[in-house]
Amino acid sequence: MAKECQPLARLEIAVTTIPDPADSSIFRRMMPLIWALIALSTALALMHYATGGKVAYTMDSLTYRDAALQFAAGHPMQSSNVSAQAPELRPLLNWPPAYPALWASALGLANGNVDDVPSLLSPALLVLTTLVIFWIGWRSTGNPVVAGVMAAVNAFTPTNMIIFGHAWSETLFMPLVLLAYAALWKYRMSGEKFIWLVAAAVLAGSTNWVRYAGVVFLPLLGFSVLAASNSALGKRILHATGAMLLGAAVALPLWFRNWQLAGNISGSARGGMPKTSRWLEDLAIMVDLFEHSFFAFSMVLRANLEIPILIAAAFVACKAFRRSGVQWLRPPEVWLPLVWLAGYLLFLLYARRIQTTVDLDLRMVGVVFPFLLLAMAPAVSTAFSDRALNTRKILMALLLGLLVYAGLDQAGRVHANYASDGIPRWRSAFGLGFRELRDTSPMSRALKESIGSADASTVILTDYRALYIRYLTGARVYTPDGNDCAQWADAPAGGILLVSGAELPAWAVDCLRGKSQWRLLRPSGKAALTMYVD
Repeated sequence: MAKECQPLARLEIAVTTIPDPADSSIFRRMMPLIWALIALSTALALMHYATGGKVAYTMDSLTYRDAALQFAAGHPMQSSNVSAQAPELRPLLNWPPAYPALWASALGLANGNVDDVPSLLSPALLVLTTLVIFWIGWRSTGNPVVAGVMAAVNAFTPTNMIIFGHAWSETLFMPLVLLAYAALWKYRMSGEKFIWLVAAAVLAGSTNWVRYAGVVFLPLLGFSVLAASNSALGKRILHATGAMLLGAAVALPLWFRNWQLAGNISGSARGGMPKTSRWLEDLAIMVDLFEHSFFAFSMVLRANLEIPILIAAAFVACKAFRRSGVQWLRPPEVWLPLVWLAGYLLFLLYARRIQTTVDLDLRMVGVVFPFLLLAMAPAVSTAFSDRALNTRKILMALLLGLLVYAGLDQAGRVHANYASDGIPRWRSAFGLGFRELRDTSPMSRALKESIGSADASTVILTDYRALYIRYLTGARVYTPDGNDCAQWADAPAGGILLVSGAELPAWAVDCLRGKSQWRLLRPSGKAALTMYVD
């Protein structure tokens, strides 16, 4: 009889065994790693689905590519002179050198193929961006699930996808800015150890070597130390001043060089007369771009959901104020990301008053969109801290759901465009797309076919974008800045005058008059469309 009861006894023991608390502790310690990996996998999978591992080029990309080639050739901070035969190089001024330098340093990883480098850099920098967003969200909310969700949602935003879908300096600028903010947060969490503030200052100063707009993060860093520190006022002032001075010292060599060469710390006066109404136009465009980031450029979604979302947000805010006054706004986790977001956008409004020929797009405002998600993170964490169904939970779920839908819509459209035409057609504003200038795009192929055979010795004079034509053909391409053909008189036979306009420029008329060997070429079909529209 005893033998017959043994299986049942073993079963009862197995059922009533209490889990080892150590196992639960290990799982809790693994949670941040698990959610970080989920966020990383989501970001990389979404971008690969959209682009197939390809990275698009614009004219800025071609400028970075040219500067990277000069770095690799031993001519740092130089770019090709496309307005005159001599000198062949000129100082790189309008574009800071950090991104081209990184591009050049990665040539070895791409087996020397300069056009394969962006396909390596963009995913790597996207991984860094995602991890930094996760770390900040985790440390500011204490919830790795919320941090993982916000880092994954950032991958879906149109701003993030557009930036990392192109060979742009913003792919380096965004993680550097976020790293500076993360170091600032670590400074607060560590009992204000100065070493972390030093790291934040160095990172903030380094952003100036990537994009000149990085200058705004120096005063933002100083303000953050003054406003968010818990130490005595004297120590706050000392640390804030020291951080700004150290950051400025990191950027000073670049500013000084630019001032010596161009009389301006940003490399040029950035063109145009001040336009007094520009800030109102740009403010309206910024609001429009942020709205479209939530509504996936769908006027139907925007028309049906924008007003209910605003009403729900106002209702939630009123309830929060009635319950706890302004206390819920006081934690730095809420307002500090918004300060960095608003500070950058205000600087952009001010700086663009004199940029009368450049329109705002998602690329410009997108670099600080993660700060909006970081400001939302505490609200998301609080909203989902219980199982009660309320307006706050519905609002947060709707906002995050809209961002995910926007990313899926963007990824699906870009994937379809790449599959059908080989062109990404990333949207920059409503109804406007970034032009793909890779030599594999149909329009670039049409332009190359229109020009015909050209080798490194062929001289091409054009009224279009010389660097683009040089990239496509490998020829010596220039855009003359004078009215005569004097400095081109020694060009070999077979030189090409590539003219996009209906009327010949003065230098083209002079070339044809003085040397009959010049071949006049006006692109037709898709090639003509490329030159007239872009």
